[in-house]
Amino acid sequence: MKKLRDLIAEVAERDTPVLIEGERGTGRERVARLLHEIGPRRDRDFIRVDPDDDEETHRVEHEIERAQGGTLLVKEVAHVGKGPQRKLLRAIKRKEEERDDVRIIGATGVDLARAVADQLFDSELYQKLGAVRIVLPPLRKRPEDVPTLLHHFAQTEARELDIERLIFSSRALDKLKAYSWPGNIAELRDVVRRLCLRRRRGAAQAIELADVEATLPALVERVPIEQLSFEEMVRAKIYNLLQRLEGCSMENLYEEVISRVERPLIELVLERTGNNQIKASEILGLNRNTLRKKITERKVTIPETPKSIRRRK
Repeated sequence: MKKLRDLIAEVAERDTPVLIEGERGTGRERVARLLHEIGPRRDRDFIRVDPDDDEETHRVEHEIERAQGGTLLVKEVAHVGKGPQRKLLRAIKRKEEERDDVRIIGATGVDLARAVADQLFDSELYQKLGAVRIVLPPLRKRPEDVPTLLHHFAQTEARELDIERLIFSSRALDKLKAYSWPGNIAELRDVVRRLCLRRRRGAAQAIELADVEATLPALVERVPIEQLSFEEMVRAKIYNLLQRLEGCSMENLYEEVISRVERPLIELVLERTGNNQIKASEILGLNRNTLRKKITERKVTIPETPKSIRRRK
């Protein structure tokens, strides 16, 4: 966190395009706002646009104009279409030529290099944005920050709710430190807030292990994917397949196996997310355009939702 704070202070003064990389919940928008608030454009507008919420093709050019003199944050820039990508690139070039005056910040939770390789993201725009990067590691990869964040939010959330600052017992703190925090800082803050509400309803002064388990019951039940025997299961299935194919002509086996794994995986994730391709792409770690491409290539069956059923009727 200290290294990140120093980097933000350094990058804020450069006034160049920036790419902020990190999973959802790691604080990408907060970092973008800090870059604006402590930089030379602090007295001008900070405009935020999100392709997951807006019709980006019609909005990017308008938002670039609105952000003149200030900062434009494009959240989930990987999900922006080819047309808006060209407009962003043009705005960056115009600023370099001193014919335009807007700082572009892109935020992404997916690998833009892979999107470029798949010809889904403009390579020149990627180079311009990626010249200055701020990478926000997920909370599970920096557990040393968890106690600091817990104590910080224990103070700020308690202040908002007008109660005394939370105090954690050692067992409660150990349990929270051991959690993988898949929702990152946003999830941690939400958990602390719920603990504050529990305190306000009459819980004891200190937060105990039982409070944590009651607030986050999945804490005990969730198992990190690396602890599952998934690889052994797949290995056994492939071994049985090869045994059955012995003596037969085998061609393009790699593509065949990958296809058979990808299709049910994508179908099940789409079903789990109610056919929300934005959420599905996040779970799968894919660019949304890459997901769409795979849905077509793998002939994925799109699960029906109540809305689609009503439309068909």
